[in-house]
Amino acid sequence: MNAAVDKKALATWIDKNKKPFEDLALEIWEKPEMAHEEKEAVRLQTAFLEKRGFRVTQKEGLPTAFMAEWGTGGPVVGILGEYDALAGLSQAVTAKCAPVVPDAPGHGCGHNLLGVGCMLAACAVKEIFAAQNIAGTVRYYGCPAEEQLTGKGEMAKLGYFQGTDLSLAWHPGDHTSVSDSVMTALVSAKFKFKGKAAHAGGSPEAGRSALDAVELMNVGANYVREHMIDQDRLHYVITNGGLAPNIVPSDAEVWYYARAPHDGELRSLWNRLVNVAQGAAMMTETQVSHHILGGCYNTLANRRLNKALEENLISFAGSAGFDAEDLKFGREIQATLPKDQIEASLAKLSLEGDDRILDSTPLPCFDTGTFIMGSTDVGDVANMMPTSLLWGATWPVGVVAHSWQATACTGSAIGLKGMIQASKALAGCIYDIAKDASIVSEAKEEFAQRREGRKYCPIEDLLQA
Repeated sequence: MNAAVDKKALATWIDKNKKPFEDLALEIWEKPEMAHEEKEAVRLQTAFLEKRGFRVTQKEGLPTAFMAEWGTGGPVVGILGEYDALAGLSQAVTAKCAPVVPDAPGHGCGHNLLGVGCMLAACAVKEIFAAQNIAGTVRYYGCPAEEQLTGKGEMAKLGYFQGTDLSLAWHPGDHTSVSDSVMTALVSAKFKFKGKAAHAGGSPEAGRSALDAVELMNVGANYVREHMIDQDRLHYVITNGGLAPNIVPSDAEVWYYARAPHDGELRSLWNRLVNVAQGAAMMTETQVSHHILGGCYNTLANRRLNKALEENLISFAGSAGFDAEDLKFGREIQATLPKDQIEASLAKLSLEGDDRILDSTPLPCFDTGTFIMGSTDVGDVANMMPTSLLWGATWPVGVVAHSWQATACTGSAIGLKGMIQASKALAGCIYDIAKDASIVSEAKEEFAQRREGRKYCPIEDLLQA
């Protein structure tokens, strides 16, 4: 039996055995859980994988993280799964905004598909490697709290990723292609100001307003924007503005996200933000402290690994196979979007025919040298080992993540078909890695050159060094 026929068994196994995985993805979709609260998703996934012969490991300190492993020897390939939901995005599978439970969480980023799709790839690899006596180890990583950009960094501190040669990941989106872009590094931190309470009308001179300090910090941060590089970002919300207007606020807090294209630029932006906070405290005669909640590195694409994943996405996984019913629902969803939002997506994608509604056909990588101004803690893993990520079409062109439209689609047949397509690409890539030792060696050589000998450390340690 030649290699092509051997490898085809992966796709055949996935098609024959996909139903319980689809059911699991929908069960997680129906039970959305926020970051670090994913107890049911973890229970379902670990039981599912243990039943199928995987060794499940959990480490103290992060109860909704785990690793499920099968195989012996090298290469050791990790697949990065996620399963947390987003606040306020509860939504039925319908083309109108219709929360299942108002203000409840929902899978508006498709992590119900993301995690289970990776599990499906891992299980297919296990079955075919065992049947064909192929050496290698596959590790499915159950990663919590991606939406808070903390899960994989916390897992790294606990040693979850030690001994893994390289990693693969995918993410739901409105098109299908391997990514060579950069997603930004990020730090999430809260700044707390301590002032002095007083009667706001009768004795304002006796008070020192912590809220004034927060507002002055925000003004200062907004002036920094003129002197940042184009890819830097600052976002904030005031999480405590005082108790009542007639009391000078003695306590106030503001929560910031700072983003930059790479970790070095993030350090610079972070130091400037801390200086702004200290300046605001001096102007208001208050005290300021900060607490870093977490953060992540920028992604670091590995082009050798990207090449192997792209070959499998285009030549092995093939079309997602969206049918007439899927296209009908896709058109209905697109009808809820502003036309310019759809046109903006189409402008960067070379799509024709029905693919302009649902991108069924994988595209060659087209985003080399670009920045995606969001962040993912996949970046932490990508700065520890060679890593490759693909986007999989699980909602119509023009739909954005973190929207009710995305939630509706990730609970639909559209989302499930995109998940199956991604699973085949991941499984095929792992097969090639196991068969061709040069993929690992060349990917590691490229990684070492790009990291220039710098060792990974958690983002908060990097910023406070």
